[in-house]
Amino acid sequence: MTDFYRSLPPLATLVAFEAAHRHRNFTRAAAELFQSQTTVSRRVRELEADLGVTLFERHRYDATPTRHADELIGSVRLALGELANAAQRIRTTTGPDTLTVLSSLALTSAMIVPAVSRFQSKHPDVDVRIVSACEPVETSREHFDVAIQYGSSASDRFEVHLIDDETVFPVCSPTFAERLVDTVTIADLAGLPLIDVTYDDPSWVTWADYFAGHGEQPTSMSPRLTLTSYGSALDAAERGDGVALGWERSVGPRIDAGTLVEIPGHRTPGAAINAYLPLSPHRHAADLVDLIRSSRQP
Repeated sequence: MTDFYRSLPPLATLVAFEAAHRHRNFTRAAAELFQSQTTVSRRVRELEADLGVTLFERHRYDATPTRHADELIGSVRLALGELANAAQRIRTTTGPDTLTVLSSLALTSAMIVPAVSRFQSKHPDVDVRIVSACEPVETSREHFDVAIQYGSSASDRFEVHLIDDETVFPVCSPTFAERLVDTVTIADLAGLPLIDVTYDDPSWVTWADYFAGHGEQPTSMSPRLTLTSYGSALDAAERGDGVALGWERSVGPRIDAGTLVEIPGHRTPGAAINAYLPLSPHRHAADLVDLIRSSRQP
């Protein structure tokens, strides 16, 4: 056992190495780990010193893994994954059986909550914990058993299950809609006060993406209001501040309630809604995914 211990690299360096290899960037790795860039860089150098090899070619804005890093990363991820899974199994056997769901607030209210009551009727012994967050699953520090999000990233780290295809369309308050012409063209939209949402997520559709998808590049288009919260954008549209882009499944409850209306004739495809399950999922995770899929709103 002593020889085994001595052959291991410093364990504190492995998490930093894995994040740096995945991001190809020490700064982004540090942000994910809530550490300083200096700490991550120092950990990687400690690992390099222990192994006697260079693991990254450092550049000004990124870090390119060497062949030694590519050789090591699989074993590191396997070892860290096994440790995480073992720890989670111990946690679940020493406390109540809890299934944790990660999603945005909009998708939580529109798709997850309606399915949870049906799930708990089938599994009364399982507690459901819902965590609302907007960051992609790859960067979330929350433990979860199921994540419901837009996009299709991280397929190499999770089982990805399609929930539904999504469409995006302009929405506004009923009062705002009363002031519009009978037929609103794409050019008309560009001249309206637009409410935009910016996420660090390539799957998100901004107004610029929307117009490009319709073959338009309006020179006069300038969002009146830009937010980092989709829910806040819909709130602003409800107040009559302008026109926001609504994602069909999550904006549906507001349309049903009459607080928002669709400006018709201008639907465009959006990123699909997917469920992400860790490679060692909770035993009832797939059942919840099936219930969410079957209870989606048309």
